[in-house]
Amino acid sequence: MTSQAEVVGLKVAKALSYVCRHRDELAELLDEDDASLRAVEAAVGSPAEDDGSLTPLLDALHAAIRCAGDPSGVYGDTGRSVMPAGVADLDVVYRCPLQLCIGRSGHEVDDVPHCRFALADPALIRERLP
Repeated sequence: MTSQAEVVGLKVAKALSYVCRHRDELAELLDEDDASLRAVEAAVGSPAEDDGSLTPLLDALHAAIRCAGDPSGVYGDTGRSVMPAGVADLDVVYRCPLQLCIGRSGHEVDDVPHCRFALADPALIRERLP
């Protein structure tokens, strides 16, 4: 049985994965009102953040994105899977070097993706599944 903490952790990881992948598009959508996006980025960059402390920041970002015209926000979209990368029939996955998000499947990337939350902007870790 899945605990409430695991459900929250997966929801946060999924949202962070979306924000990491679409950061530039979200910043453009939010235009001058990107304080909620910057708050999430700052919190992720701070030590000892847990899923519970990121949830209110992601909720605020979700609301701001929806107000800016994206009805899906960071949480909802039927095209987004809550399944972590690498648990379906995939050949290649890209894992977060900070272990923050669910990563991306190989078909979701065109080029080598980078972690938008790390200061050094490291590439996601490419892994081939057996």
